[in-house]
Amino acid sequence: MKRVHAIRTRLLLLLLLPLSLIAVIESLETFFTARKTADELYDKTLLAVMFTVSENVLASNGDLLSENVLEALTENLGDQFFYHVAGPDNVFVTGYTGYPARAPGVVLEGGVPVFYDGNYKGTPVRVVTIRQLVSERNLNGWITVTAWQSINSRKDLTYRLFGESLLRLGLLVASAGLIVWFAVRIGLKPLRNLQNAVEKRSSSDLSPIRRSVPIEVQSLVQSMNALFKKVQQSIDVRERFIADAAHQLRNPIAGLKAQAEVAANAKTQDDMRERVEGIVTSSDRMSRLVNQLLLSAKIHSAQGGAESLESFDLVESTREVARHFVPKAMRQDQSLEFLSAANPIMVTANKTLIEEAVSNLIDNALAHNPSKTEVTVRVSTESGQATAYVEDNGVGISKADLEKVLEPFVNGSASTSGSGLGLAIARDVVQQHGGRIQLIPSPSGQGIRSEIILRQDSHQPST
Repeated sequence: MKRVHAIRTRLLLLLLLPLSLIAVIESLETFFTARKTADELYDKTLLAVMFTVSENVLASNGDLLSENVLEALTENLGDQFFYHVAGPDNVFVTGYTGYPARAPGVVLEGGVPVFYDGNYKGTPVRVVTIRQLVSERNLNGWITVTAWQSINSRKDLTYRLFGESLLRLGLLVASAGLIVWFAVRIGLKPLRNLQNAVEKRSSSDLSPIRRSVPIEVQSLVQSMNALFKKVQQSIDVRERFIADAAHQLRNPIAGLKAQAEVAANAKTQDDMRERVEGIVTSSDRMSRLVNQLLLSAKIHSAQGGAESLESFDLVESTREVARHFVPKAMRQDQSLEFLSAANPIMVTANKTLIEEAVSNLIDNALAHNPSKTEVTVRVSTESGQATAYVEDNGVGISKADLEKVLEPFVNGSASTSGSGLGLAIARDVVQQHGGRIQLIPSPSGQGIRSEIILRQDSHQPST
């Protein structure tokens, strides 16, 4: 079974995951900003210290910085400080003898400081150097002052700034997540109320849901109410059908039992044979009734209508059904004729059920009319619709009964035998296929025309 996450979980994930992604991107930007800020601060400080060194060296005519000055500078910088002063022709003047070399191609311009990263005795350092033109007693010409320090303090400042920003960002994300959680929880409260209302219902309560819900859920509630209505209608139809079926079966069973009792008490062989023949006839009628009841139940349970669809020729299918009734028509001294165009008329439907519906129309026309009745079966097409109809010139049906006979267990005449299920089954089959069935007086003025109208396939085979 496919796992489906709760709406609350989905909403939280959809809101918090992008927020977390933004937080990660923001944290990276914060780190680079912190590093840039630390570099700018320490570079400015290092530059100021370098100028301090230059002034002290010039003031002392090239002597080393005093210990007090070095300690003060190191304390302010936070890392050990180094310097190197070279006179004209790059002659060493004072400071530390070695200094981190510049990258090849870096040219110093007079009075313009140059920063670069270097390495001093295996330790990464930040370096600033500048060329200055001086005219002192011991120093006259261009001198180069270089100052550098390790980058430990600026790293510490970077991480401290990044940590503080990250803490603020984390608190912001956590607060936003908490707000989102409460917002989702409160926003979904109407759905929980709807869920509770549905759960409290009994299995027999199919009344519409009238609880106030947000506009986003109104269409769902309307669909549920429509479904409840359909289920209730289906239950009503089945309960009525079961009650009618029980009533219809009670009389044949009682009659069959009575005939069996009479046959058991028969005095002569001929009398017993006559009673047994009556039992066989009653059994055939009951078998037909039971089969029709089962077919009707199958249709109402939606097991046969929309499933097993196939494209078939309605002309050929109807011709085969009519052929099976020829012997019955001959026994009853009735005429049965099939007429149709030569071209196939294709429809997509459940072939078995459509043939059963046509069969019921033909059987109804033969069973409810006297001898000498002429029955015509025909298939035609017009405006994209395929029509199979059965027309007779028999006794007909009164206009008041034309609609009633399509209901289960209703016959057009009190004197007519039969279960009253044939036309009802045909109607249900046709409606389940999106078609319609109609009973109209025969154009000849006598009898009835029963029509089954289905949607014709758009692509017909060529002849």
